[in-house]
Formats: sequence, structure tokens, C-alpha cells
Amino acid sequence: MSRRLAALLLTLSATLAHPALAAEPQPSAAVQSPEARSEALKDEGRRLRAEAEATYLDTERACYDRFLVNRCIDQAKAKRLETIRRARELEAEARRIDLAERRRLAEERGLLLAPAPLERPAEPDFTPAPATASTPPVPAPIPAPASTTEADRLRAQRAAEARAADAAARAAQAERDAERATERARAEREAAARAEAAARDRARYDERIRQYEAEQAKEKAGQQPE
Repeated sequence: MSRRLAALLLTLSATLAHPALAAEPQPSAAVQSPEARSEALKDEGRRLRAEAEATYLDTERACYDRFLVNRCIDQAKAKRLETIRRARELEAEARRIDLAERRRLAEERGLLLAPAPLERPAEPDFTPAPATASTPPVPAPIPAPASTTEADRLRAQRAAEARAADAAARAAQAERDAERATERARAEREAAARAEAAARDRARYDERIRQYEAEQAKEKAGQQPE
């Protein structure tokens, strides 16, 4: 009995001596960095674009076996554009994250690299001697201009932010121009494919008409009395 009581007291004392061990919080999940978040958004955007292109090509080939070819292609094109729109939203968010991170780094670099303002040396106590008839008046020295280190740093920071924003805008415009060029080329290929399909349909229709007329002429010739 005494042994059990001693063990119980020992366990209780150990628990009271280390209360933090029982209530130690679990480590939280690592917070995703802006760079990782941006790359994840870009990867998802690329995946959606690849998926949109692959799905559209497969659907377009299948559309030529259907009766309403143009309607089928238009529906496939609308689905592709919707997927690309989602990809563009992700890519735009990634660009916003990149721009914010560049601005933050520019601010940090500006704070770290900006030299401490130089202390102005004490100006000498210059008291001009009173002018006399033989001594012309001596002008007082012009005060030194105030330090412009902070103003220069702010101007450099704003210039860096403007350059980063301009580069991001040019990249976005170039991407939009490339997408429009791709859309025009795709539209031209689709129009050529539809024209070719229409020509084949017209040729098959004309061939059936010729066969029908030939059969009708043969039947009439067989019905004429000898």
C-alpha cells in the first residue's frame, strides 16, 4: 500500500512541477511566403491554360463528327475562354504579389543603404568687425544648405517603385498582345477549317444530287416503250 501511495505522490509532484509540458501548444503550420504564394498561383494559371488548350483541341476534333459543327465549336470556345479567364485572374494576383514584394524590398534596401545624415559642423562665431573708413564691411558667410540625404532616399525609392510598376505594366501588356495574336491566329485557323468542312459538305451534297438524277434518268429510260 505504501509503495502505491509513494508512486502516486511521485507522479503528482512531477505533473505539478512541469505544468507547461501538458499544455504545450502545437506548432502552427508554416506561413506561406509571398514568393511561394506567387509561384503557386503562376503554376495553377499555367495548368489551367494547358488544360483549356488540351480540352479545346479534343472537343474541336469531336465537333466535326456532329451535325451542328459550328455550334459545338462555339460552345467549346466559350468553355476554353472561361478557363483562360480563371487563369488570368490567378496570374494577375501573382503579379500583384510580386509588385508588393518588390516594393517592400525596395523600401528595406532604401532604409538599410541610406547613410546616416551627416552632422553639420558647428559654424564659427563670426562677428564682423565694425566697418571703418579704411576697412570695408565684410559680408557674413552664407549658411550651408540643409542635408538632402532623406529627400534623395525618398526620391530614389519612388523612382524604383515607378520603374517596377512600369515594368509590370509592360509585361502585362505584352502578355495581352500575345494572347490577342494567338486568338486571331486561332480564329483564322477555325474559319479555314469551317470553310473546308462546308466545301466537303457541299461536294457530298452535289454528289448525292448527281447520283439521284442519274438514277431517275435510268428509271425513265427503262420505262420507255420499245
